[in-house]
Amino acid sequence: MERVAYQKARRAVVKNKKGKIVFILIFVLILAIVGGFFVYNSYSNNEEPSEEYVNTSILVEGAIQDMNVLGAMHQEDVVEESNIPDEVNGFKVLGQIVMEKIDVTQNILSKTNSKSLQSGVTKFYPPDLKLNEPGNFCIAGHNWKSKLKRLNEMEIGDLFYIIDKETNSKVYYKIYDKYTCNPSDLSCLDQNNNGKREVTLITCNPGGLTRLICKAREV
Repeated sequence: MERVAYQKARRAVVKNKKGKIVFILIFVLILAIVGGFFVYNSYSNNEEPSEEYVNTSILVEGAIQDMNVLGAMHQEDVVEESNIPDEVNGFKVLGQIVMEKIDVTQNILSKTNSKSLQSGVTKFYPPDLKLNEPGNFCIAGHNWKSKLKRLNEMEIGDLFYIIDKETNSKVYYKIYDKYTCNPSDLSCLDQNNNGKREVTLITCNPGGLTRLICKAREV
């Protein structure tokens, strides 16, 4: 009887020890899970990113925005209602140039002479090139308040756009060169531009002895 009682007591002790071990293991496991959660949460919410990471993120975000803007401008938009007249003072209207920076919106007339220059800006050269086509489309205008007097305020990098009345296409151009030359210097009319769409704006400087040239290329 004593031996049986001893064996029962021993089994109870062993069972009790196993239960404690299991309990301890479960408790340690819970502590590990809770501790890991707090460490992860602290890292995720409180750790500040490095200055290099922040600067890189800003640059990438800015580059994406710039690409989106330029991509949108590069597309040839279609203008549904341009309100551009067919003629002005007997001259056919090819389209319209809009330079928002200097508050200029001018009809582009089909030929250049003393009368047409009083009515708008004009197609100067070349005779067979249409608006917004590959080539150097040259536009002339008087240095008058109602025409291109403020052209000197346009700087390299400034944008403007041209609407072709025939196709209703709207193309943005960016100024890449600006200079003054003598009236006899016709190099601004050069068509060697590798098939790009370009616009050259020509007006007189005050006094009329020199010409102001602004050259722009499609965006």
